[in-house]
Amino acid sequence: MDLQLCAELSAGISDVQQRWGRNGRDSYSTSCIVRIHLWSVLHDRPTCWACQASNWTRATCPACLPDQSTMSRRMRRKDFEEFLELMCKRLGERGRHWLMRIVDGKPLELSHNSTDPDAAWGRGVSHTSYGYKLHVICSGNDLPDAFVVTPLNACEKQMAARMIKRVGGAGYLLADSHYDASWLFDHCAEHNHQLLCPRAKPGSGLGHHRHSPRRLQAIDMLESPVGVNDFGPSLYRRRSDIERDFSRTVSFGGGLTTLPPWVRRLWRVRRWVCGKLLIKAARARARRRGGIDA
Repeated sequence: MDLQLCAELSAGISDVQQRWGRNGRDSYSTSCIVRIHLWSVLHDRPTCWACQASNWTRATCPACLPDQSTMSRRMRRKDFEEFLELMCKRLGERGRHWLMRIVDGKPLELSHNSTDPDAAWGRGVSHTSYGYKLHVICSGNDLPDAFVVTPLNACEKQMAARMIKRVGGAGYLLADSHYDASWLFDHCAEHNHQLLCPRAKPGSGLGHHRHSPRRLQAIDMLESPVGVNDFGPSLYRRRSDIERDFSRTVSFGGGLTTLPPWVRRLWRVRRWVCGKLLIKAARARARRRGGIDA
């Protein structure tokens, strides 16, 4: 793996560590636990693999490595999750404020005969599948503005409502027709965003029940006659940007492809996905510095 990518991850860990306290009872710092976790995720290996010094390079290996049981215990503590959240803020910041965001979900499918009790049946890629789903709101930064990992049967509208509270700012939120619900339009408006998504049956009647004024505004923007108002259609064409963002997340060595056999149960999937997103952000930063080829 390119040393530039490792250097970006290491710089992010060190920067967060400078503002991070340490529990005097811990033999290993939280930054060391995070570093080992990201090394295993980077190489698509289980945590026990990263606990062996023979699987590190001389330049990257910590001075002392914990054993597997210590890693399992420490990675389920709250401070581990808080450290990863600060890492996301550190590697995701680019100093840009966007007026357009996109919401969508990416299925993380498992084998149909999996016995994972946290996974669920739901809508996968053009078929019913079993597994988990990554829900994201993106705006063009290296990391999503907000993301959450849930079982596959979680409602995408409910997840969008949860995430929009965390992104802040104001602007347009682009989505596909699965997010078309009056209550979601109102909820996004309360958080300073205009949801823009097509109807499941565009061009049909509206019926006689109540419609959110923001939903009617979205319909007017997207279904105006050609040449009357081109702003809505031209803006909505940017929704496909999230598909390219998902592609950049998976299309490199160490990217977020299928979940490996040792990543089961919801908490393991969440920290694995978070690690993959951090690696993608570090790779994007290294590419801008000219350290990694396109």
